[in-house]
Amino acid sequence: MNMNIVKFGGSIVNPDGKYDNSVIQEFVDLVSESEDRFIFVVGGGSICRKVQDAAQSYVNEALTQDSCRDRARDIIGIATTHINAQYVLDHFKSKLGDAVYPEVILDPTLPVKGDYKVYFTGGWKPGCSTDKDMMLLAKNFNAERVFKISDFEIVKDINPIELSKMSKDEQKKALIEAPEIPEMNWEKLVSLVGTKWDPGLSTPFDPRAAQIGYDLREKLLMYIVRKEELSKILRGEEYRGTLVKG
Repeated sequence: MNMNIVKFGGSIVNPDGKYDNSVIQEFVDLVSESEDRFIFVVGGGSICRKVQDAAQSYVNEALTQDSCRDRARDIIGIATTHINAQYVLDHFKSKLGDAVYPEVILDPTLPVKGDYKVYFTGGWKPGCSTDKDMMLLAKNFNAERVFKISDFEIVKDINPIELSKMSKDEQKKALIEAPEIPEMNWEKLVSLVGTKWDPGLSTPFDPRAAQIGYDLREKLLMYIVRKEELSKILRGEEYRGTLVKG
């Protein structure tokens, strides 16, 4: 069976502070209909930022160095991703039973015992994006395909650094006018996103994760698509999004 790694933000399953079981069931149905194996990388989403903000006054009081405060905020965010992942895992477990690995994977670089159809993980460690976690899992599990579920339809050919220097109105106009990229190779993606990760930049993919993908380019396909396109790809149907290969 092929191994697919699917990364989505926490807001996909918890859009407004409450888990949406109907969306989670859509993923359950997708897995049930497929012969493939899956690892789901679950992000923090809006609930993550709310928890981080709620804890910020305590963090500021306890820690004096900005670097320590940033690390603490990251750790709180990672814990939120694990809570989200555990919630979705439990829902899957209630539907698919022993096909689901019973624990949230904490380290994407370590081997996992057993041979399950579905696995779950969240964030790994401070300073490491879930994009990078996804790519480390791809390497560890020898995956053939990775899916980044995005909030945009398709990658646009525009430099993220140049985009960050624009006003919001200018950004909106530039994104509308920029050419779409339905397919590109890993070298093009690395060129597009650069080599340095900056959480404040709006990039279609973490540059460090793109570099791992480049190293795996001979066999790994990546789809950057909206949630609704995932089932189409798995069924071999036409879809809208960006494919990275070669």
